[in-house]
Amino acid sequence: MRSFVFRFQSVMQVFIALGAGICGVLLILFPSGTLLGMSVEALKHSPFTDFLIPGIILFLVNGAGQVLAAVLTIRRHRLAGYAGAAFGIGLMIWIFVQVNMIGGNHILQYSYFAIGVLETAFSFLIQSYLSEAHSQASGSIGS
Repeated sequence: MRSFVFRFQSVMQVFIALGAGICGVLLILFPSGTLLGMSVEALKHSPFTDFLIPGIILFLVNGAGQVLAAVLTIRRHRLAGYAGAAFGIGLMIWIFVQVNMIGGNHILQYSYFAIGVLETAFSFLIQSYLSEAHSQASGSIGS
């Protein structure tokens, strides 16, 4: 079960990182959003005039951040659970803000929010597994 949790978490993190990284770069390079089939008209109720700043945030938080979380998860680093929780919550916040600024009712928004919930939940499991492993290792050293 533990192996499944770590693998599933890292697959989710890499999946999010790839999509967010690619879309973030495309929004940075082409802030009009037209390359992704988006219009700046969608931003009329937001503080942004184009997709440059959202693209940078998308790339850094959900792209690069998820890569970091995936590496920590794959390595079973002691901070993997914390990183997964932070970036899972970050993904949920991203979707929440997106829905409130440009509107919702798209299946991808629901899907990514659900992935953020799953990632966060799995992070608690991962952190408990890592804490347990650390305490067992500490106990055997002192014996």
